[in-house]
Amino acid sequence: MIINLQQLTALLPLLIIMLTVITVILSISYNRNHFFVAVFSILGLIFALCSLYFLIEIIPINVSILFHFNSNAILYIGMILISSICTCIFAYPWLLKYPFNKEEFYLLVIISTLGAISLTISHHMASFFINIELISLPMFGLIAYSRYQKYSLESSLKYIILSGVSSSFLLFGIAWVYSISGGLDFLSIHKSFNFASEKEILVVLFGISMILLSLFFKLSIVPFHLWTPDIYQGSPTSVLSFFSTA
Repeated sequence: MIINLQQLTALLPLLIIMLTVITVILSISYNRNHFFVAVFSILGLIFALCSLYFLIEIIPINVSILFHFNSNAILYIGMILISSICTCIFAYPWLLKYPFNKEEFYLLVIISTLGAISLTISHHMASFFINIELISLPMFGLIAYSRYQKYSLESSLKYIILSGVSSSFLLFGIAWVYSISGGLDFLSIHKSFNFASEKEILVVLFGISMILLSLFFKLSIVPFHLWTPDIYQGSPTSVLSFFSTA
């Protein structure tokens, strides 16, 4: 697949964040410097936020069948980036009291941010699922990051188990939808309602209901919110602010 200049411009926020992730990983590997990693992470997120300006004139635009950029996506990406920037800024003084492993916090936040941004532009069930997991996996480490909170590790283990169950429902729903639509892009799923029989439509609706059930759990929407107090109780404050907003 050949990507033209406009599509490459649309991917600019993601490319900047990917470059930030790679640089932070290399910095942690060769020379740990909390101040440098914190400043570079914040600057990378700010540059990604500023790059949204270049997307205004080219939207709406598709980048392969996986991603679709529109005005709503730019709004949501901006909100996610602002939340991530604030999290990194407020976490810096909190992390100063840690004797080691300070830098990984910013790495986990940036990776989770990358997943959240990619999720807002997902136009395919494959990218949709992968990006949901890309948000969740760093969260396991972030929730258990505190050495001084009694329930931090317990909350992380609970979230791992419950998130795994939720993801299984999501995959189950995607499989049912694919069995009828024959494709995983959202347009194919929409078209399946026009040509499918009543029984096939029921199968698609069942699959969509499984997907929604998984999303309701991940968003802690009633009645799938009972796990929230346990997770929030053990999460560090800076992580909780990111977890509940981004």
